[in-house]
Amino acid sequence: MNTVIYARYSSNAQSEQSIEGQLKECYSYAERNGLTVTAEYIDRAISGGAAENRPEFMRMIDDSASMSFQAILVYQLDRFARNRYDSATYKARLRKNGVRVISARETISEDASGVLTEAILEGMAEYFSRELSQKIKRGLEITAQKGLYTGNGAALGYKIVDRRFAIDEEAAPIVRNIFSLFLAGNRMADIMHYLNAKGLKTSKGNPYNKNSIKRILTNRRYLGYYIYGGAEIPDGVPKIIDDETFAQAQELLGKLHRKDKVEQDEAS
Repeated sequence: MNTVIYARYSSNAQSEQSIEGQLKECYSYAERNGLTVTAEYIDRAISGGAAENRPEFMRMIDDSASMSFQAILVYQLDRFARNRYDSATYKARLRKNGVRVISARETISEDASGVLTEAILEGMAEYFSRELSQKIKRGLEITAQKGLYTGNGAALGYKIVDRRFAIDEEAAPIVRNIFSLFLAGNRMADIMHYLNAKGLKTSKGNPYNKNSIKRILTNRRYLGYYIYGGAEIPDGVPKIIDDETFAQAQELLGKLHRKDKVEQDEAS
């Protein structure tokens, strides 16, 4: 029976060695059971969440329509899917193409009891996936409350030192200059052209545009707030912009927004 192998590891504490282990077990199973492996589909550093986010998985599902293979061999069922909806949806598509999913590590009979066993294994996979997600979320929340870096990127003007935000003495003056130029009456387009002409880049290494200028002017992190998940923790990061300057910038932004709205209404 022609068979393909699907292997996957997430970016959470796993590596290429995980793939090697999965493939070794799958090939051993195939040899013991007389299966002919014709292809491998491997998703690296990709969560087992939504299936549409796994390119090799989706390619495998599409390829099943060719009916060139009759089985998909996985290390364990949680490599195929970690939620029951995806499992049921894609197994139904595979069945129409005459393809079934086989687990190399889990013994699942083909009689009625196998249906129950498979359902239990898939339920456990989803349970552990959700539990892990909750633990990671709680861990990040605790990390944020301590003012420690959570890996979401540092705004322009900051750098990470020992997992804490510190002022980047090279980039912070750019932030202050943007506020000064704006409050001096310069348009965002003018500020953008000025920064780009000097070869300066955003925190992501991109040229400036109007949106990136506005994001800087409205970023409350510059007031010293650690921002995570919509919550603001006072004094969580060093302050770059004083309260009065920030308030003046927001007032001017509000005036410009109201002016633009009036002009749009008049034009319509």
